[in-house]
Amino acid sequence: MGSILEALQSLADPSIILLMMIGVSLGLIIGSLPGLTDPMALGLAVPFTFGMEPVAAILLLLAIHFGALYGGSMTAILINTPGTPAGAAAALDGFPLTQKGNSKKALQVSALSALCAAVISVGALMLFAPLLAKVALNFGPAEYFALGIFGLSVVAGVAGKSLLKALIAAAIGIFVSTIGADPLFGVERFTFGSYYLYEGIDLVTALIGLFALTEIFKRFQYPGQLSANKLGGSISNKGEGLNRKEAKGAVKTMSKGGGIGVLVGALPGTGAVIASFLSYGEEVRSSKRPEKYGKGELNGVAAAESGAIGTESAAMIPLLTFGIPGDVATAILLGAFTLHGIQIGPDLFEGSTNILFVIFLGILLLELFVFLAGWYGASIIAKIVNVPNAYLFPIITVLVVAGSFALMTSMFNVWVTISFGILGFVMLAWGYPLPPLLLGIILGPIIEHNYLLAMSSAGGNIVEILTRPIALGILILGVIMMILSVRMNRKMNIQE
Repeated sequence: MGSILEALQSLADPSIILLMMIGVSLGLIIGSLPGLTDPMALGLAVPFTFGMEPVAAILLLLAIHFGALYGGSMTAILINTPGTPAGAAAALDGFPLTQKGNSKKALQVSALSALCAAVISVGALMLFAPLLAKVALNFGPAEYFALGIFGLSVVAGVAGKSLLKALIAAAIGIFVSTIGADPLFGVERFTFGSYYLYEGIDLVTALIGLFALTEIFKRFQYPGQLSANKLGGSISNKGEGLNRKEAKGAVKTMSKGGGIGVLVGALPGTGAVIASFLSYGEEVRSSKRPEKYGKGELNGVAAAESGAIGTESAAMIPLLTFGIPGDVATAILLGAFTLHGIQIGPDLFEGSTNILFVIFLGILLLELFVFLAGWYGASIIAKIVNVPNAYLFPIITVLVVAGSFALMTSMFNVWVTISFGILGFVMLAWGYPLPPLLLGIILGPIIEHNYLLAMSSAGGNIVEILTRPIALGILILGVIMMILSVRMNRKMNIQE
C-alpha cells in the first residue's frame, strides 16, 4: 500500500504530468507521420533523458512510445496512410468510415479501444507478469516457427473476395522477406550484388510504399479527384460522434482484442502488427455478418486498435520480469532502464516495487491522455480531410519521400518505397489485397529464421519439431483457424 501511495505522489508532481503530456503529444505527431517510427523516436529521445531522474526519464519515453503507437492509427483512419506498421489494420475499416463522413466516430472508437485494451494489458502486467513470462521462456525456435505459421491463418480473414489471390499476395510477401542474407549462414539471396539489399527490405519502407504511395497513385489515376474539395470528394468532419449504443456494442470486441494483444505481446519477437491483424481476423471470423468488414465497420477499427494497444504493456512482461524485450521499442526501453540504473529482472519485483507501481500507474495515466487526445481532439484532427486534394496529396508525397529517406538517410529507401507503391497499385488494379502481402513480409522472417534454428537443434528431424507439445498445439490451432476462416470467406462470397 505504501508503494502505491509513493507512486501516486510521484505521478502527482506537476512537472511529471507536464512531461508526460509533452511526450504523448510528440508521440502522436511522430506516429502520424509516415516513416517516423516509434523506435526511431525513442532512439532519438534517449540521449535527452541523460540528466533526468529515472522516473521522469522512463515516463517520458513511455509517453512517446504509447503516443506514437496510437498516432499511427490516426492517419490510417483519415487518409489511409498508416504512420506505423501497427496502424495498417485500423485502415481496413477506418478509412472507409472516413469516406462515409464518419471519421469522428472512427477516431473515437479507436481511442476508446486503446483505453480499454490498455486497462486489460496493464492488469495482465500487474497480476500475471511472472506466470506469463515463464510461459514465454518455454518458447524455443520450434514454438516461434509454429506461431509464425499460425499467423498465416489470419490471411483468410483479410482476403476480401478471393482467398486464392490473398494467398498469392501472402506468398509474394514471404518471397520479399527472403531478400537479403540467409539468417543462419549469411548467404546472399536476390541481392543482385547490391549491398543495400544485404539486410533485406525494411518493413517500414515497404509499408509506406504499399499504403501511402499506392493511395496517391490511385488518386492521380483519376485527376478529377485531385480537384475535389475533400479527400475522396465525400468526406465531412461534421459527422456525429460515437454514441452510447455503438460504444456498448464494441465492448466485447475491445475486450477480446485486448486479450489477444496481451497473449501476443507477452511473447518476445511478435508485436503490435501481428496482434492487430490477429484480432481483426478473429473479429471477422466470429462475426455474424462478416461481409460488412472492410467497408466501414466500427468493430473492425475496435478490433485492430485494441489488439495493437493490448500488446504494448504485455510486451513489458518479459522485459521487466526476465529482461527479455518483447519488441524493438521495449529493447530500447531496456537500454534506458540500464542507463538510469534500474536493474531489470526477478529482483525488480522484490526490491524496487516503487518504480514498478510508477510504471504500472503511469501507463494507465498515459493511456488516459492518449484517450482524451483521440476522443476530444477527433473533431480537430478530422479537419485534415477538408484540405483540398490538390494540396493534401503533394504534401503527403513529400512526407512519404522524406520519411523513407530519413529511415537510413539513403535514396535507396526512397526507390524501394516507390517500387512498393507501384507494386501495390498494380496488385489493387488486378484485385489482389494488400494486407496479406504485408503479413507475408512480417511473418516470413519469423517462420524462416526459427525453422532453420529448430531444424539445426533437432538434427534435421522435422518430426521432433512438430511433436513438441506447445508447437503442436499452436499448429493445430492454426489449422482450425484456417478452416474456420475459409468457411467464413465462402460464406461472405455467397452472401455477396
